[in-house]
Amino acid sequence: MTENEKIFWDRVLELAQSQLKQATFDFFVSDAKLIKIEGNVATILLDDMKKLFWEKNLQPVILTAGFEVFNTEISINYVFEDIPIHDNREAAATNTDTSIENLPIVQNDLNPKYSFENFVIGDENRWAFTASVSVADLPGTTYNPLFIYGGPGLGKTHLLNAIGNAVVANNPNARVKYISAENFINEFVVHIRLQKMDELKQKFRKLDILLIDDIQSLAKKSLAATQEEFFNTFNALHENNKQIVLTSDRTPDDLNDLEQRLVTRFNWGLTVNITPPDFETRVAILNNKIQEYNYKFRTETIEYLAGQFDSNVRDLEGALKDINLVANFKNLDVITVEVAAEAIRARKQDSSPKMIVIPIEEIQKQVGKFYGVTVKEIKSTKRTQNIVLARQVGMYLAREMTDNSLPKIGKEFGGRDHSTVLHAYNKIKNILSQDDSLRIEVDTIKNKIK
Repeated sequence: MTENEKIFWDRVLELAQSQLKQATFDFFVSDAKLIKIEGNVATILLDDMKKLFWEKNLQPVILTAGFEVFNTEISINYVFEDIPIHDNREAAATNTDTSIENLPIVQNDLNPKYSFENFVIGDENRWAFTASVSVADLPGTTYNPLFIYGGPGLGKTHLLNAIGNAVVANNPNARVKYISAENFINEFVVHIRLQKMDELKQKFRKLDILLIDDIQSLAKKSLAATQEEFFNTFNALHENNKQIVLTSDRTPDDLNDLEQRLVTRFNWGLTVNITPPDFETRVAILNNKIQEYNYKFRTETIEYLAGQFDSNVRDLEGALKDINLVANFKNLDVITVEVAAEAIRARKQDSSPKMIVIPIEEIQKQVGKFYGVTVKEIKSTKRTQNIVLARQVGMYLAREMTDNSLPKIGKEFGGRDHSTVLHAYNKIKNILSQDDSLRIEVDTIKNKIK
């Protein structure tokens, strides 16, 4: 690599890193390599599944770096790593193409809004994301089946659809089917009633990729005959190296009432977990989602919302939709914490008690009085046992009894970081589940605050 080529490439990486989230940069950009620049064409080596991302997101970066270093427009020629099984994959694709005329048309039922590019990556979903990308890149050859489990609203359905959309983008003739386990059961029942089981078998056993959402429904609601049909469908696809991806709210071994032979097959491939997003990931998710709305969200509003919803992404999306309703009704351009709080209270009115408006100072005062420490000591850096307990109980109650965000609570407790508040909250919450004495103390303080 010449000196100018090195300067150019360093500038490309610098610009890309400044414009992308760190996790996105690490996955899509960091392992790319500049081979050469010849005739104003930069030859870049990267994984072939990342080409679409580069084309959609990094063309301006290449142009900028090209004019800065060479004072001319630099175009790109992508080359891809030579994967040993590439020829087999091409052969499989050719076989699929030649036989596709004899197969019935399949509606993939994919949601086009879900892609890898708009999936927000955090520590809690990184492995599931990486495995999903790998499966989309080489279906049927890496992890088969891929089993993704976790609570509701954490992105499992997003990843299922992203896999399917990526495969269809690379091969429009690929036979891909996204379906929930409940709908699979319904289709089975209908085909049994109509005596058209051969049609069902043709539909599912000739797929290239089967994406099944909420497979736990198969254990809860299906008859033995349905599990038998799914077992045979699974075997038919797996034996022909066709990709299967499953999502669930629990691990394969925890799927009660499911035949053991199915549990065994679900464990054949890779099982990955998605856990609730941390504060930083929730902020990133919100910043990504608000691009869909024509309002300006203040930074403190985003942090407030991220602090209020910590169980799943669906709650964050629902909050934004309710904020949209309030903003439209009031004809607002800027979303403040007050607007967001109003929308959230309206959303929770029927399902949970209305949040009492309590100043954090009042919580600190009552906690301090109970434990015999001053508010100043609670806000200080002192680490004596009674002060630490009072401080952590105060943070816990501020989270439980007010609408304030984690950063706001941290600021009121001596300028502490939001992670410190979350740690205190979780610690007191865990102790309360085991220690009746502390629970009585906290309840006593709560009654005095109210």
